Amino acid sequence: MVAVSAATLVACGDTLPADVEDYQSRCVQLNVDPIPPYEGDPHAGFKNVYACDVDEAQLLAGTRPFPEGTLIVKESTKEGQEAPWLVATARKGAGQGVDSWQWDEYTRNFPDEEFRRILAKQSTCTDCHKRVQDADYIFTFLASP
Repeated sequence: MVAVSAATLVACGDTLPADVEDYQSRCVQLNVDPIPPYEGDPHAGFKNVYACDVDEAQLLAGTRPFPEGTLIVKESTKEGQEAPWLVATARKGAGQGVDSWQWDEYTRNFPDEEFRRILAKQSTCTDCHKRVQDADYIFTFLASP
């Protein structure tokens, strides 16, 4: 039992992967204005969504499904704060369907802290994202400025 607990603590301490750290500068922001919070919002705050490692022409065309290797990053900033408190990622693997995505969330309490991965079941994310199955499980499309 002690070994399981130690493994759980280590997983919970994971920081943002290297390919996620610079998402704001290397990825395409899909929304023009921050997406406002709504009742029951699992990512409470104002959100920006980025698409990484996908051809911009595909984003412009609104073509789905995303290719293998696509990384979607959603950041959420609470009202009255300037820095995000949450970064959620969806990483597209091989195949199709909701199980072709790997979902992770990272949070922090203060802007000067590193983001830390939280332990959440994949079903926590997939149960919500199944509502947009026809959009390859991603809610946000590239918006026109």
